[in-house]
Amino acid sequence: MRGLKAVVAVAAAMAVVEANGVIGDPLAIIIKLPSMNIPVPSHESVEVTSSARKPAIASSSSVYVTPTPSSSSSVYVTPTPSSSAYVTPPPEPTTSSSSYVAPPPASSSSVYSDEPQATQAPQGDIPDGQGNTFTVPPGAVKFPWNYNNADNVVPLTPGSQNGGWAMSPNQMCKPNSWCPYACAPGYYSAQWDPSAVLYNGAGSMNGGLYADANGVLSKPNKDAAFCVRGMGNARIRNTLGESVSACQTVYPGNEAMIIPSVAGAGGSVDLNIVPSTYWLGTSSQFYVNLRGSSAEQCVWGDSDKPVGNWAPYIFGGGQAKDGNTYISVQFNPLYTSAGFSVSDAYNVEIVCDGGACNFPEGGKCKCEGGKCSVDNGCTVTLGAGASASFVLY
Repeated sequence: MRGLKAVVAVAAAMAVVEANGVIGDPLAIIIKLPSMNIPVPSHESVEVTSSARKPAIASSSSVYVTPTPSSSSSVYVTPTPSSSAYVTPPPEPTTSSSSYVAPPPASSSSVYSDEPQATQAPQGDIPDGQGNTFTVPPGAVKFPWNYNNADNVVPLTPGSQNGGWAMSPNQMCKPNSWCPYACAPGYYSAQWDPSAVLYNGAGSMNGGLYADANGVLSKPNKDAAFCVRGMGNARIRNTLGESVSACQTVYPGNEAMIIPSVAGAGGSVDLNIVPSTYWLGTSSQFYVNLRGSSAEQCVWGDSDKPVGNWAPYIFGGGQAKDGNTYISVQFNPLYTSAGFSVSDAYNVEIVCDGGACNFPEGGKCKCEGGKCSVDNGCTVTLGAGASASFVLY
């Protein structure tokens, strides 16, 4: 579900890099989109307070049906290597927001603590649940971590059938399958199927740990930690009076935007900008909700509410093989096509915090009133040691 046709500017930038012989494969970094062009069920339909547009009928369906590889969305198009448009917009921050509050173990909230945590040794064993009381439906594999663990793993909707795994709430981690997990803001999962070499199709959902026929979990990349610090060179800086949630898509995985990074009112939060060594050189993508949103709005959603797939903005980012990091912002076409009011959305500008930042012609990369300084969105290049913020105002 890698998003709408994303930021053409990013594609152009990556195309230039590739043309210079720096990148060999398809616009891997910021361009590769997952193959599943299917709406992944979101968590309970949570509506963001907004006058954007009142749904005719609040979608009562709190039941989400996990899309299958054969299901097709008329909105998402996976860009090809030669495509100049792809979906990838997000940032990654280096400062951490103090707006995260770790929910008590019994809570089903997907909120987590933003306090620095010790990182477990790369060869660390898979925990046994750490005493969590998360939901474990019959036939499901139990989530190995509890809140505030040393591995920086974040449980998602533990009271639903997914029981903490980075899967849609109606999905279960079952034997003979891959089960992805989420990491804290600024961290990425370093575990995936090493035999998966296709951006789309077979293997593109094989992230996380593998559960064998007996439900016994194994760690595919034994020498890597469960969660690894990302580039640390991009963040969201929220100058608004209310919190805003950025929802990262799970890839490899079902591509649902369910991994939260929340910037509190007047605060900031790191975004997970992955290095060029990440799975197949793919990038990170975030759907950024309206002001007043929280981790609970990190769901796929539907066209009745401006959350998740219908959030107003899409951020993307990742490091290319040339060593540069490319970050982008795009106003989400689905937000306006669904009839939501542009005036309810805040503005966004990418601002250089230090180092060599290369902006598009005109020296600006921002979106105001539903329009961006570059058609279809813009991209900023961060050289080695540079950092930038997505400023919400």
